Amino acid sequence: MSNSPSKILVAEDNAINARLIVAMLERDGHEVTVASDGVKAVALSRIENFDVILMDVNMPEMGGLEATRQIRAGAAPMRDVTIIALTADDDGATQRDCIEAGMNAFLTKPIEMSELFKLLNPRAARGKRA
Repeated sequence: MSNSPSKILVAEDNAINARLIVAMLERDGHEVTVASDGVKAVALSRIENFDVILMDVNMPEMGGLEATRQIRAGAAPMRDVTIIALTADDDGATQRDCIEAGMNAFLTKPIEMSELFKLLNPRAARGKRA
């Protein structure tokens, strides 16, 4: 379990993956909002303040890399939010692309919830870029 509840945006186009992540996060006490694509994730980040965004890399309309770039180009405080990449691609190029886009950390699907919860620990993840 994480140390304190967070307000988390899950940007994930696969409904089953989104439901699983939401269930695990809510069980851990977090407040969770879901966006089904990058366009919605960017829009939500402009009207709500999230502690963390879990960003699927490959989504329709706008992928996670472009969504992250747009969030990082936006106004504070959301441009400084912790963004964690979620992807099935575990090659070095994808990880490099995520970090270059401005993501803080990288998790490979299927997600190990224990690894996610480690990243949600504010002392471990907040404000640190990978």
